[in-house]
Amino acid sequence: MKSIEMDYSKRCWEEPGTVHNRWHPDIPPALEVGPGEEVYLQTRDALDGQITPESTLEDVPGIDGGVVHPLTGPVYVKGAKPGDLLEIEIIDVVPGTFGFTGILPHFGFLSDLYTDPFLVKWSMDGKYATSEQLPAVRIPEASFMGTIGVAPSRAAMEEWREREARVAEAGGVAEPPSRAGAVPSWDPVASEGLRTIPPRENGGNMDIKQLT
Repeated sequence: MKSIEMDYSKRCWEEPGTVHNRWHPDIPPALEVGPGEEVYLQTRDALDGQITPESTLEDVPGIDGGVVHPLTGPVYVKGAKPGDLLEIEIIDVVPGTFGFTGILPHFGFLSDLYTDPFLVKWSMDGKYATSEQLPAVRIPEASFMGTIGVAPSRAAMEEWREREARVAEAGGVAEPPSRAGAVPSWDPVASEGLRTIPPRENGGNMDIKQLT
């Protein structure tokens, strides 16, 4: 079975051949597979390890939002062409033992309502998540691929970038392309690549209800 594995002692920009955090058609595949072939992919958390079991609330304002959503891959499916229907079956998701819930000030579409940092750290045993910060609360295991999608065409990328620029000009919340934290860090990906927020026609940052 082919695989992409992570070195969790490193940050995402130290493994640019296995991970990316921008949508762009020029990012080369990290792996090539044939139709029906199974692959094993290790993943990074949404903040690329910036929150650990030792983190405190005071660490939250200093989080680098530019690296949000490092994605394993890309994975190229041999024979797939633009316009094809690509069916991917997620056979299993194996969660880690640590997780967190947080609010980053001035980040996200509810940042005008939630302006203070927030952090809850979870211990996960494969069945439930519990936290010392929330006694008597137990959340059933329901891991899912929250950020997943296909590479955009150049035309789609430019269309979405222009659309989101209009949203920002109208006072809405949008995350325009930014070189800060971009992986890969080379142009044109770093300067043109779209953030993985919000979800778009190619997939992206989606909740479980959109994957069932």
